[in-house]
Amino acid sequence: MESAARLLPQVYRKLARQAADEEALLLGLWPVVVGARVAARTRAVRLFGATLIVETVAQDWRKQLARMTHEIVARLNDAAGKEVVRDVEFRVAVGAKPLPVARAASASGFDEAAEIADPHLRRIYRQSKRRAQAK
Repeated sequence: MESAARLLPQVYRKLARQAADEEALLLGLWPVVVGARVAARTRAVRLFGATLIVETVAQDWRKQLARMTHEIVARLNDAAGKEVVRDVEFRVAVGAKPLPVARAASASGFDEAAEIADPHLRRIYRQSKRRAQAK
Protein backbone atom coordinates (compact mmCIF):
# COMPACT_ATOMS: atom_id res chain seq x y z
CA MET A 1 0.00 0.00 0.00
CA GLU A 2 1.35 3.40 -0.98
CA SER A 3 1.62 6.19 1.56
CA ALA A 4 -0.52 9.29 1.33
CA ALA A 5 2.62 11.41 1.00
CA ARG A 6 3.40 9.68 -2.31
CA LEU A 7 -0.17 9.70 -3.64
CA LEU A 8 -1.15 13.29 -2.85
CA PRO A 9 1.22 14.94 -5.36
CA GLN A 10 -0.09 12.64 -8.10
CA VAL A 11 -3.70 13.43 -7.21
CA TYR A 12 -2.91 17.16 -7.08
CA ARG A 13 -1.26 17.09 -10.53
CA LYS A 14 -4.25 15.23 -12.00
CA LEU A 15 -6.71 17.75 -10.51
CA ALA A 16 -4.58 20.68 -11.71
CA ARG A 17 -4.52 19.26 -15.27
CA GLN A 18 -8.29 18.76 -15.17
CA ALA A 19 -8.85 22.34 -13.95
CA ALA A 20 -6.54 23.71 -16.66
CA ASP A 21 -8.41 21.71 -19.31
CA GLU A 22 -11.78 23.03 -18.08
CA GLU A 23 -10.45 26.59 -18.03
CA ALA A 24 -9.10 26.29 -21.58
CA LEU A 25 -12.42 24.84 -22.72
CA LEU A 26 -14.44 27.70 -21.21
CA LEU A 27 -12.10 30.39 -22.52
CA GLY A 28 -12.49 28.90 -25.99
CA LEU A 29 -16.26 28.58 -25.68
CA TRP A 30 -16.80 32.18 -24.54
CA PRO A 31 -17.00 33.80 -28.02
CA VAL A 32 -19.18 30.96 -29.32
CA VAL A 33 -21.65 31.18 -26.44
CA VAL A 34 -22.02 34.98 -26.28
CA GLY A 35 -21.66 35.82 -29.98
CA ALA A 36 -19.28 38.02 -31.93
CA ARG A 37 -20.67 41.37 -30.77
CA VAL A 38 -20.31 40.63 -27.06
CA ALA A 39 -17.04 38.76 -27.56
CA ALA A 40 -15.57 41.82 -29.28
CA ARG A 41 -16.09 43.83 -26.08
CA THR A 42 -15.34 41.16 -23.50
CA ARG A 43 -12.67 38.62 -22.77
CA ALA A 44 -12.92 35.53 -20.59
CA VAL A 45 -9.76 35.67 -18.53
CA ARG A 46 -9.70 32.90 -15.95
CA LEU A 47 -11.70 30.19 -14.24
CA PHE A 48 -11.37 30.64 -10.49
CA GLY A 49 -13.01 27.67 -8.79
CA ALA A 50 -16.46 27.63 -10.38
CA THR A 51 -16.43 31.35 -11.25
CA LEU A 52 -15.47 32.55 -14.70
CA ILE A 53 -13.73 35.93 -14.63
CA VAL A 54 -14.61 38.08 -17.67
CA GLU A 55 -13.18 41.50 -18.53
CA THR A 56 -15.37 44.08 -20.25
CA VAL A 57 -14.44 47.31 -22.02
CA ALA A 58 -16.80 49.56 -20.07
CA GLN A 59 -18.92 49.78 -16.95
CA ASP A 60 -22.21 49.78 -18.90
CA TRP A 61 -21.26 46.49 -20.58
CA ARG A 62 -20.37 45.04 -17.18
CA LYS A 63 -23.78 46.03 -15.79
CA GLN A 64 -25.71 44.72 -18.80
CA LEU A 65 -23.90 41.39 -18.81
CA ALA A 66 -24.18 40.99 -15.04
CA ARG A 67 -27.96 40.98 -15.47
CA MET A 68 -27.59 38.09 -17.92
CA THR A 69 -25.30 35.98 -15.70
CA HIS A 70 -27.73 33.11 -15.10
CA GLU A 71 -28.45 32.70 -18.80
CA ILE A 72 -24.75 32.87 -19.70
CA VAL A 73 -23.85 30.31 -17.01
CA ALA A 74 -26.51 27.92 -18.32
CA ARG A 75 -25.29 28.29 -21.91
CA LEU A 76 -21.64 27.83 -20.94
CA ASN A 77 -22.41 24.66 -19.00
CA ASP A 78 -24.59 23.39 -21.82
CA ALA A 79 -21.82 24.02 -24.35
CA ALA A 80 -19.24 22.37 -22.05
CA GLY A 81 -21.47 19.33 -21.59
CA LYS A 82 -21.25 19.47 -17.80
CA GLU A 83 -21.58 21.92 -14.94
CA VAL A 84 -18.26 23.71 -14.74
CA VAL A 85 -19.36 27.29 -14.05
CA ARG A 86 -21.64 28.45 -11.26
CA ASP A 87 -21.07 32.19 -11.63
CA VAL A 88 -19.56 34.76 -13.98
CA GLU A 89 -17.82 37.79 -12.53
CA PHE A 90 -17.62 40.73 -14.89
CA ARG A 91 -14.85 43.29 -14.39
CA VAL A 92 -13.97 46.42 -16.30
CA ALA A 93 -10.54 45.88 -17.86
CA VAL A 94 -7.85 48.25 -16.67
CA GLY A 95 -6.81 50.55 -19.50
CA ALA A 96 -9.70 49.47 -21.72
CA LYS A 97 -10.54 51.88 -24.49
CA PRO A 98 -13.97 53.42 -23.74
CA LEU A 99 -16.78 52.84 -26.19
CA PRO A 100 -18.75 55.66 -27.77
CA VAL A 101 -21.94 56.61 -25.97
CA ALA A 102 -24.70 54.10 -26.78
CA ARG A 103 -27.40 56.76 -27.18
CA ALA A 104 -25.53 58.38 -30.03
CA ALA A 105 -25.34 55.01 -31.78
CA SER A 106 -29.04 54.32 -31.29
CA ALA A 107 -29.92 57.81 -32.54
CA SER A 108 -28.21 56.97 -35.82
CA GLY A 109 -30.40 53.87 -36.19
CA PHE A 110 -27.61 51.38 -35.48
CA ASP A 111 -28.86 48.36 -33.51
CA GLU A 112 -25.89 46.99 -31.56
CA ALA A 113 -27.95 44.02 -30.33
CA ALA A 114 -28.42 42.83 -33.93
CA GLU A 115 -24.88 41.48 -33.88
CA ILE A 116 -25.56 39.12 -30.95
CA ALA A 117 -25.90 35.75 -32.63
CA ASP A 118 -28.12 34.01 -30.11
CA PRO A 119 -31.74 35.28 -30.37
CA HIS A 120 -32.50 34.62 -26.71
CA LEU A 121 -29.42 36.51 -25.47
CA ARG A 122 -30.18 39.27 -27.98
CA ARG A 123 -33.71 39.67 -26.54
CA ILE A 124 -32.41 39.69 -22.96
CA TYR A 125 -29.77 42.27 -23.90
CA ARG A 126 -32.39 44.56 -25.49
CA GLN A 127 -34.71 44.28 -22.47
CA SER A 128 -31.84 44.96 -20.09
CA LYS A 129 -30.71 47.96 -22.13
CA ARG A 130 -34.24 49.42 -22.17
CA ARG A 131 -34.51 49.08 -18.39
CA ALA A 132 -31.10 50.74 -17.90
CA GLN A 133 -31.99 53.66 -20.16
CA ALA A 134 -35.33 54.16 -18.40
CA LYS A 135 -33.56 54.81 -15.09
